[in-house]
Amino acid sequence: MSHAWVGPVRRLLGPTLVTVLLIAAVLGPARMAGAHGASPAATPGAGPGLQGAVDWMIAQQAEDGGFPGFSGESDPTATANYVVALGAAGNAGIEVADPLARAWAYLNEGAIAYAQTGAAQAGLLSLAAAAAGEDPAEINGVLPLTLATGATSPETGLYGLGVYDHAIILMALAAAGQEVPAEAITALADVQVGDGSWAFDATTTEGAGDSNTTAMVIQALVAVGEGDSDLIPAAVAYLGTTRTEDGRYGYSAAAPLLADANSTALVVQALIATGVDVEASGDLAGLAAFQNPSGAFRYQDADTADNGFATVQAIPALAGSALPVVGDSVGTPVASVGWAA
Repeated sequence: MSHAWVGPVRRLLGPTLVTVLLIAAVLGPARMAGAHGASPAATPGAGPGLQGAVDWMIAQQAEDGGFPGFSGESDPTATANYVVALGAAGNAGIEVADPLARAWAYLNEGAIAYAQTGAAQAGLLSLAAAAAGEDPAEINGVLPLTLATGATSPETGLYGLGVYDHAIILMALAAAGQEVPAEAITALADVQVGDGSWAFDATTTEGAGDSNTTAMVIQALVAVGEGDSDLIPAAVAYLGTTRTEDGRYGYSAAAPLLADANSTALVVQALIATGVDVEASGDLAGLAAFQNPSGAFRYQDADTADNGFATVQAIPALAGSALPVVGDSVGTPVASVGWAA
């Protein structure tokens, strides 16, 4: 089972986030990326902010332009997610041209092999291209969206291995300006849990849903022009059940409710996509409370180590961007593509 992580990937990552990081396909997103040393907990609003997070992230880049995955070596899934974060930071006015170009060169060189590893990976590669200001529909001779949408599950009608993969691929189609089949939206409606959530593996049992997958689906629906969908209000209401009193979010509504940076970041992006003022609501401050003095983000308050995955997940939200991120050279981002200025 493999997933691409543009957010969390519960399958490979770690226990509390079900975000799609290809590399981890089984663990759970929130813990997935490497930790780079412990730092003391930060107080809400006292962190170095977006610039500090970007500076820390860029310092992790390898000489070949890639970013480290679980093995500590440059990894295409990790690098694709870092490219999305760099693109969001660049659109927010942070200088990232050189590290972004180097990271994209690393991905571009290995595009053929990587895009063939799975539908979600192909979709993630397309999203990275869009964030880098490149053509998301054709990458070094590869047509990633053709690979991503080449087959659907006979049981659910979803692309990839589940709902999280499906959301990534829908956002990639939106970033490329390609038509999304009506059946792809119907497939999401068919697997929405009764409480308004979605589960990464399309399970519809009550309580199976999670904030990560639900946030990804909300962003995907907005991105493909379904922002008025009847599916969204219940999904947003579900996200509220995963919110702690201090404006942070956990992986699921199940007790005990434990907030983590990855879940909070994805929810903030989903709220941005739906037009919520996350600064006024306190949700952005909730995310900032996970930032360490180093500029990196920790996964949870109980684990204060600088965490690469948490940091790369937090940056687009700090930059005020919903997914997909579209780099300037691709064209002016528009609401129908899920962009939030």
